[in-house]
Amino acid sequence: MNIPLDVEVHCTDGTGGHSLALVLNPVTQVATHLVVKNKGHDHAGHLLPLQLITGATAKSIAVSCTRDELGRLDPFKKMVRSEETGLGGVSAQALAGAEFHSGLGFQDFGTIEGSEPAYIEVEAIPEADLAVRHGIPVEATDGTVGKVDEFALNPQTGKITFLVLKEGHLLKHDVPVPVDQIDRFGEEAVFLKLSRQAVEQLPHA
Repeated sequence: MNIPLDVEVHCTDGTGGHSLALVLNPVTQVATHLVVKNKGHDHAGHLLPLQLITGATAKSIAVSCTRDELGRLDPFKKMVRSEETGLGGVSAQALAGAEFHSGLGFQDFGTIEGSEPAYIEVEAIPEADLAVRHGIPVEATDGTVGKVDEFALNPQTGKITFLVLKEGHLLKHDVPVPVDQIDRFGEEAVFLKLSRQAVEQLPHA
């Protein structure tokens, strides 16, 4: 099953939004949710369980829920008091634009100015998980080789089998990279075990 990112998500009653990111555990390499930005709703998006995906093409994803049901799924982001993150005593101004390192990745925090105590926006996913977004760099051992475009998953287990690189200045085609050639996932980049030359020699999509 292929999961393209930054494409339209079609609900049973029409277009519901578009895919923003794939939520996965970077250690087990198992994905659990697709982050979907709802059409005409909040910018943060909602967490769509992968079991609701019924099909996908290079340009769209079909899901088995209505647009209203999509909008009632768990939100991708939530507001919490700074004390709940272990950052109590840090001002909202100091948190603005900062990165809070947690687990194996990091999360970006926004603030509501003028609120006391400070509230910050966090991703509402397990601490060990990452939300891997469309278009983040893919780094070979000797430099950037492309950008994240989509993932291929085992539909029974949710385990990632391939990462598909979007065409870059070094690549003339989109390239599927086997998951065993991924060194590690991050929220800002995905790192490969391969050199740029080795990536260029992989079979293209």
